Amino acid sequence: MMNHSAIAAIACLVLAAPALADAEGTAVGVRPDASSQSGAAELVLVVGSDVSVGDTVTTGPSGHVQLLFDDQTRLVVGPGSRLKIETYLLTGSGADRFAVNALGGTFRFISGNSPKPVYSIHTPTASIAVRGTKFDLTVGGGQTFTMLFEGALTQCYDGVCVDLEDRCDIAVTGGGLADLYGRSDERHPPAAAKFPLPNIQAAFLPDFRVPGAQACLTASPDTTGGASVTTTETGSPQVRPSPQPPELPLAEPTPQPLPQAQPVPLPQRRVP
Repeated sequence: MMNHSAIAAIACLVLAAPALADAEGTAVGVRPDASSQSGAAELVLVVGSDVSVGDTVTTGPSGHVQLLFDDQTRLVVGPGSRLKIETYLLTGSGADRFAVNALGGTFRFISGNSPKPVYSIHTPTASIAVRGTKFDLTVGGGQTFTMLFEGALTQCYDGVCVDLEDRCDIAVTGGGLADLYGRSDERHPPAAAKFPLPNIQAAFLPDFRVPGAQACLTASPDTTGGASVTTTETGSPQVRPSPQPPELPLAEPTPQPLPQAQPVPLPQRRVP
């Protein structure tokens, strides 16, 4: 027969069990329609809804969700998007591992208090390693585009990696491409058009906005309209402006001789 101490211990374990199943993140901003699916169960998301490992967050064409995780990592799931939370292991104030799968659509990632190597983001055409950063992500059409706002990250696919280190850098992988577009690259503006979140971030909570993000959507004033791409010894592409033809000195005009005045014949008078 169990004594009272044993019964009390079992009761404590039972009461503590829900705490082990606490959600890892919370929807702190929601614009309908948005939902979270775990297995066969689907939940319409509202402000205050919990999200956990294994959940897939889906938004409609005009919906978006702002997710805040326990380590202060912030994620935006933009309109018409799907994101699966694959792994989240929290120890103390940070995570031991944090992995998400951006299945399609547009997203924003702002790292929190966890060590940067614990973060990993996967898409159908990219694996992204975070090195303390803020960036937007667009997945679709067999390609993955990232735009860096702050920090640095590495984007890899099929054994080829691209490093983003400068503000407004854009990387693309998939569809036979693995490339980097600096802001002075003529390919940057059409690629920047694939990122809608800077234009709608006024609807986000302040901590989910990136000051100056819209400036990355416009062409750099240094853009000359042409560039050549070279590869350094480390394999990182660099953008170098196309050489301009040298200015030739203007030729001095050749002086022309003034025309000689011709005598004008006087009319003849007849003497009677």
